[in-house]
Formats: sequence, C-alpha cells, structure tokens
Amino acid sequence: MADEQKGVVAAGFALLWRRRGVLWWVFVVNLACGILGAIPAMLTLHNALGNNLAGLKLTRGFDLGMFIELMRVPEVNLGRTFGAVYMYAFLFMLFMLFVSGGILESYKLDRKLTTAEFFAASGEFFWRLVRLALLSIVPFIIVAMIYQGLSKAADHLGDRAIADQVGIFLSLAALVIFLLLGLWVRLWFDIAQARAVVLKERGMWRNVWRSWRITWQELRHLYRIYICISLVAWVTLALGLVLWSHLPATSTPLTFLVLELIVFAQLLTRLWQLSSAMTWYQRHPDAIAVGVIEVVEFTPLPPETIEPEPLPPGDPGPELPPADA
Repeated sequence: MADEQKGVVAAGFALLWRRRGVLWWVFVVNLACGILGAIPAMLTLHNALGNNLAGLKLTRGFDLGMFIELMRVPEVNLGRTFGAVYMYAFLFMLFMLFVSGGILESYKLDRKLTTAEFFAASGEFFWRLVRLALLSIVPFIIVAMIYQGLSKAADHLGDRAIADQVGIFLSLAALVIFLLLGLWVRLWFDIAQARAVVLKERGMWRNVWRSWRITWQELRHLYRIYICISLVAWVTLALGLVLWSHLPATSTPLTFLVLELIVFAQLLTRLWQLSSAMTWYQRHPDAIAVGVIEVVEFTPLPPETIEPEPLPPGDPGPELPPADA
C-alpha cells in the first residue's frame, strides 16, 4: 500500500507538470497581486530608511528586531499600507476560487483545455467551490480553538515546570498538532472539490458529508500523500526564509528572486495536492457513488409448459389451415 501512495504522489506531480501552464498563470497573477499590494509599503519605506538610524541594519542585511523598531517609528506607520495588502490578497483568493474548477477539470481530463473550456468549467463550479470554502470555515475555526486551548495549557504547564524548556517544547507540540489537524481539514475539502468536479455534484452539504466518510475511511493512506507533499512545502519555506534572512538588502534582484522562488514552491505544492487528490479519487472508483443497474436474466420456458389463455365465450379461436387429404 505504501508503494501505491508513492505512486499517487509521483502521478500527481506528473499530472501537475503536464498541465504546468496552469501553474505559470497562477504564479503570474500572484506576482502581479503581490507587486500591487507591496507598492504602498515600498514607497513608505523608501522615504523613511534614508532618514532613520533604525534602517542602517536593514541596508546591510535583514534584522527582524530593527524591522520591528522601524515599524514603530511614527513617520513610517506601515499599518496604513496593510489595506492594500489585504485587498490584493483577497482578490487573489477569489481568483483561486474561480479558477479551481477549471484546474480540477483539466486534471480530471488530463488534457489542455481551450480558454473557453477552462473558463466555462471555472464558472460552472465557482459557486459550488465557494460554498465548500464557506463550509470549511467551521472546521478550521474548531482547529484554531483547539490550538488556542493547547497553547494556553502549554503556557500554564511551562510556567509551573522546573525546566525552562518544557514550555517551549509543549508550545511546539501544540503547533505541530495544529498543523496536522489543519492539513486533515485541507485534505477533506480537497477530496470534496475533486468529488464535486468528477460527479458534478450540486448538493455541497451531501458532498461534504460523503467526502468526510471517504477521507475518514482512507485517512491513513491519504494522510501519507498530503504529509509527503506538505513536507516539501515546509522544507522549501524554511530553507528559503533562512537564505533570505542572510541576504544583504542591497542585493535587491537576488532577494526578489529568492522570495519569488519561495512563493513558487508554495503554489506548486498546493496544486500538487489538488492533482494528487484528483489522481487518487479517479483511481478508486469504489469510493465514487455511482448508480448500479440490476440486470435480471430471464430464461424462456419450453412451449409445452405454456398454457394457452382461455378464449372468451363465442370466440371460435384462430382459423386453422385445411388439412391435406
């Protein structure tokens, strides 16, 4: 079974790469939204760094402490620029919701869709995926509440523990549990998206319930798939951030390249999860609810066993041919 899961991960990546045109378009739109959202902050920092001593360490390298101090300077006030960031982040989220139907349709058919076909599929499944996204808010809130409870318990136990490291390790354990639970919810609703596209399901409540049953029954195998892909996302994110933090701020092109590679890796792994979910779902037809037509075989009876129907009164019956003399 482990080999099968490895096969799904590899097949999902192969499907993603065959349909990599979708990845490029998503990356370009993300880049455009990121640039437009960062322009106000960029202009604010450009005007403040040259006249503030807190910006000296930021010109020679990235110092998180100095960056926080710089944000507290009244003339910088980066909080005023967050509105543009949130707005373009929301627009990108809407864009992803809209094109997810076309992406999944492309993965289902495993061929390049025309522009008309892609946007037709995107429009057909848009409101269904919006409803799935709204329904996913509830389990994600529950996961966040569980994390808050675990985090408070970790702080409480850490304050009363003799060793100082106890609270740190408990907080890390709470974070790991939060990530694993959030990944399970993400897996659950990815299967729901794949099922909605494959079966053209319209009832999202029913779809969510049946997807939960499928995910729960196959949790061990599906979880391995998503853990493998998520490890790639987490490792590339950590390595990218470490590399970015050691780059001098003066090397703007290299810093921009590293940050965009981080974003590209996150988008790639996200679409990799969707392609793997579609691959797994199509490989397991027993998990797909299909109608079964019962075929009943009739065996004809011998002629001598068939009794003739009684004739009504006064009916002479069929006329027989004359007998040969």
